[in-house]
Amino acid sequence: MNYTFKVWLFTIIVSPLLLFLALLIVNDSKFDSVLDSSSLIFIMFICGFIFSIPAMIIFQIIQSRLIKKIKENKLKIILSIYSFISVWITFYILDKGFIERGIEQLLWVIIYSITIVLGVWIFKNRKAIKEI
Repeated sequence: MNYTFKVWLFTIIVSPLLLFLALLIVNDSKFDSVLDSSSLIFIMFICGFIFSIPAMIIFQIIQSRLIKKIKENKLKIILSIYSFISVWITFYILDKGFIERGIEQLLWVIIYSITIVLGVWIFKNRKAIKEI
């Protein structure tokens, strides 16, 4: 499976689940309310998939251009920085006021940012130049 696709799938699957758990903790919700809002997770999967397409296309372009030019760790650092910034830009484009609405809105961006950066580092990029 393609490295970019692995990072993308990891992010769009894991982020909504982590976000859902984090919001439960922040809101001190009951388990019944978790079950009632489970459809929100499905919507988050779909939206995450759709809204991340442009960012992941650029991710793939960066990766394919640098993969044979720099070593794996440097490539992952560049992809991590790009990924972190792209999540914030995507959220900003979709909702310019998300920063002003408090911790619940910021949790979305923080969790998605951390998850994509983790994905960059968890998965091996088989075509990258290995460190000696």
